[in-house]
Amino acid sequence: MADESKETPAPKPAGGSKIVPILLVVNMLLVAGVLALFLLKGGGGGAKHGEEGKPAAEGEKDGHAEADPLKGMPGPTHRMPDFVVHLRDAEVDRYARLSFEVELASEEEKTKFEKFGPRIRDGFISYLSDRTLEELRGSEQVKKVKTTLHEALKELAPGVRIRALYITDLVIQ
Repeated sequence: MADESKETPAPKPAGGSKIVPILLVVNMLLVAGVLALFLLKGGGGGAKHGEEGKPAAEGEKDGHAEADPLKGMPGPTHRMPDFVVHLRDAEVDRYARLSFEVELASEEEKTKFEKFGPRIRDGFISYLSDRTLEELRGSEQVKKVKTTLHEALKELAPGVRIRALYITDLVIQ
């Protein structure tokens, strides 16, 4: 009968370990801190096609307040006719063929942009024909040319909200 008096030990009450709740709180604080840092640094939703150190929305830089509900979505594009230019080189005849597409803020802007076609072609050809092979070789050099042409578009097509300029084809012979 001595065996009958032995009872099974009672289970320990829950909550003895406080490490799990502490780890959950620390994890939530870290996630909140990273999210806050990301949003404060401007990485949250506003950056698009941005160059280093430049504002994200080109329309805002021109003084146009962009109240576009489709801000993150691509806008309408206009494909420009191909450009074939003779590159500046004293020793060898080199030619470059470039294709561009321009992303605009709206269909209205696209219609306005098309009216500036001859002026834009003239400005692009003038700029591109002064380039050398070295100025079009490599991604960094192409990015500089693209940035310069994007800035030139603001002068060549005043009043048109241009979101981006894309080089869609580049061949050098």
